[in-house]
This record gives sequence, C-alpha cells and structure tokens, in this order.
Amino acid sequence: MFLIFDNFIFDLDGTIINSSKEVFQCFAMAFESVNYDIDKTRLNPDIIGPPLKEIIKLIAPELNDENKINLICQNFRQIYDNDENDCSELYDGILEFLKKLKKHNKKVFMATFKPMIPTIRLVNKFKLNDLFDDIYGIDKFGKHITKEEMIEDIISKYNLNREKTVMIGDAPTDVIAAKNTGIFGIGTLWGYGSDKTELKKNSNLCINNIKELDSNCEFERILK
Repeated sequence: MFLIFDNFIFDLDGTIINSSKEVFQCFAMAFESVNYDIDKTRLNPDIIGPPLKEIIKLIAPELNDENKINLICQNFRQIYDNDENDCSELYDGILEFLKKLKKHNKKVFMATFKPMIPTIRLVNKFKLNDLFDDIYGIDKFGKHITKEEMIEDIISKYNLNREKTVMIGDAPTDVIAAKNTGIFGIGTLWGYGSDKTELKKNSNLCINNIKELDSNCEFERILK
C-alpha cells in the first residue's frame, strides 16, 4: 500500500516527541505548589493529550474547587513554559522523516493541543523550525480551538487539496478530526494511552513506528 500525499499535519505530543516524563514532573510540582496531594500512579501516559483542565480532572477527579484548578493550571504553565532543562525526547526516526518530507517539497504542519509558548520552546529546542510551514497550538488565535478548526484553517490558508492531505497523531481526537474534515487519518501506535480501540476504529491506517510510515509513503513517484 503506497500513500501519496503532498501535505502532512502532525500532532506533537506522542507523535513527534515523548514529553511524558517532563509533563509528569511539572504536574507534580504544580499540585505541590497548592499543597494538594495526588495519587502519583495517575501520572501515567494515559492522561497526556487533552487540554490542561481535562488532564487535571484525570489526575484529581475528586477536585471540584475551580479556583484551585485554575491556580494549578497557572502554576503548571509557569513551570512548564519556562523549564530550561526539559527532558522531552524526539521519537526515533521522526527527525529524519521530517527532513525527508521537506527534501521532497512536501507541506508540513503541526496541530497540537499544547499552547503556543511551550510548543515553540520545544520546536526551538529540537531545531525543528525549518521543517514546518506553520505551527498551530490550541491558543494560536487567542482562544482555544479544536483540531478540526486547526485543520480547516490550514487547508484554507494554504489552499490544500484534501485528498492529498493527511493528519498523523496518536490520539483519537487527531484521526476523528481528520475524518470530520475529509482528510486521511493515520494513527500512531507508539504514542500515549494504553487503550488503542478508538484510535484504531477511527483511523484510515495505524502504524507502529516511523519506519512503517516511511515505507507506506510514496515519494519518488511524485517527482517523476
């Protein structure tokens, strides 16, 4: 099976980078900053991906104090946005694949639920700036936007052919957004979350690693 696409939209966490260790450390510090004890077994990869307040509810479902939730959000952002010793890592093979896409003149975008400040910090950390045509965070336009809205804006702004566009991500929201916007959706099985049922159900294709993605994409034929 060869997939021929001109436009690639990537999720960030769980797709390009493994930020789980860094995120867990920052959440632990944010809860400690308000003297709130948590069950640290809840700091696991299953919580990563949704918007910040949803993650806090997963970590502390019994917490209903909205002021405290807002303070934890604020403290987490302060800690995470400014961490100069971020221990996040690129997944094996992703940098080489992104470079290959640009070498073959593909359009490459990022659509993530992470806010723009930490997203750009990570892009700079891993020197990915020149590999993306545009980057969309959840607050790119000053308010929270959905993955569908990100994809639609990318398609409209860059006049992309939907049939030649693919969304690649590890969360069901990534491939569901692809389905809802009429583009191809590839689920990455190396990402976060132990239950892959919804990801597999809503993906056009699921892949186990970057090498598998590379082997399913046709490059040379497009250049002829």
